[in-house]
Amino acid sequence: MLLTEPVVTFCCLYMAFQFGLLYVFVLAIPYVFSTIYGFSPQSQGLVFLGPVSGCFLACFLLLIVEKKVYQPRLRAFAAQNDPATFAPEHRLYAAMPASILLPTGLFIFAWTARSSVHFIVPISATVIVMVGSLTVYVPAGLYLIETYGSLYGASASGANSLLRYTLAAVFPLFALKMYGKLGVGWATSLLGFVTILLAPIPWIFWNYGERLRRRSRYQRGD
Repeated sequence: MLLTEPVVTFCCLYMAFQFGLLYVFVLAIPYVFSTIYGFSPQSQGLVFLGPVSGCFLACFLLLIVEKKVYQPRLRAFAAQNDPATFAPEHRLYAAMPASILLPTGLFIFAWTARSSVHFIVPISATVIVMVGSLTVYVPAGLYLIETYGSLYGASASGANSLLRYTLAAVFPLFALKMYGKLGVGWATSLLGFVTILLAPIPWIFWNYGERLRRRSRYQRGD
C-alpha cells in the first residue's frame, strides 16, 4: 500500500516528515539557544515550553474544528444519508490551513534565531511550528484510517508507522551536522522548503481524494 496507494504514500510521507521534524527540533533547540543566546542547560529545557504550548494549543484548535465544523456537517449529512458514506476528506478541514502555518513557523524560527533578536521570538516560532505540525498530523492520520476503514485501515497505519519511525531514526543522525554546516537560518529554511513542497497534499486530497479512492484496489471496509 505504501508504494501503490497514492493516499497512503503521500499521507505517510507528510506525517513521517513531521515526525522526523520533531526529533530534529529536540536536538536543534538546545543547539540554537546555547550557541546563539548562551543559555544554560536548565534554560534550554525551559525553551521546550514553547513546543509544549504549541501541542496544547493544537489540541484545543482540533477540538474546536471537530465540534464546530466536522460534527455539524456530519449530522447534516447523516440526516439524509448513511453516515458511513460521509467522505473522509472532511477530516482535512484543519490540515489545509495548517499546511501553510507549518512552513511559516519554520521560516520565522530560521531568521529570528540570532543574537540581535530577543529569544522570545524564535521560541514563539516553535509554538507556531508545533501548532502547524500537529494540526496537519492528526487529521492526516484520521483521513488515512477512514479512507481504508476497518478492513485495510490497520495496514495503512502500519505503513505509516514503518515510514514514520524510519525517518525518526534517520533525522537525528544528520540534524546537528546540518545545523553546524548550513547555520541555523539555512538549515531550518531547508526544512521549511520541504514543508512547502508537502503543503499541497491535503489540498489535493480535498479536491481529488474521492477520485483516487474510486481507483483504489482496496475497498473501504466498515
